[in-house]
Amino acid sequence: MRIEKLVGIILSGVSDDLYTHSCNVCSISIKIAQHAGLSQQKIKTLGYGALLHDIGKSCIDERTLNKTDRLTDSEFRLIKTHTTLGKKMLEHIEGVGKYLPLILYHHERWDGQGYEGLSGDGIPELASIITIADAFDAMTSLRSYQKKKTMFDALTELNLNKGTQFAPQFVEAFEDYLMIHMKGSILPHSKIKKFQVFNVPL
Repeated sequence: MRIEKLVGIILSGVSDDLYTHSCNVCSISIKIAQHAGLSQQKIKTLGYGALLHDIGKSCIDERTLNKTDRLTDSEFRLIKTHTTLGKKMLEHIEGVGKYLPLILYHHERWDGQGYEGLSGDGIPELASIITIADAFDAMTSLRSYQKKKTMFDALTELNLNKGTQFAPQFVEAFEDYLMIHMKGSILPHSKIKKFQVFNVPL
């Protein structure tokens, strides 16, 4: 089965919020990778990995994911399992093996304080890109548990945390892309509709 069809089937059962977030993260990740000069093959792998990065959240109760109050320690631990849950969900499906590290490691931190404890160049570079795209979309989207940030504020947050939370070279690539291509405060990814992302040349 072709990967685009397989990914479409996998995502067809997730919530609208998770689907939209996955498409947004895919779009942002591709722009970062293109501006950073990554090969077309890497960008293709990144695109599909980004679409699948949060698939493990489909196993977690939406009431916990969307909770407006502070999470309890046990709830936070549960949400942190979505990376390993996602890997376990897909690891036996033929054709998705190369996307599993992106699912498992997209919550690593450059300083080694992330979910699995990888740091710096020890983090798969494509996972590092998804980390940035994931954070940017989360900050610039309306969530039940936080206010929506402006694009400028979100970019400022990325810069404040590059070299600690985020891979500095990819934060800089994303900032350069935004400065060159964006003339307002609204990004094109905010208007993505279902399956539009599959028209991106992966």
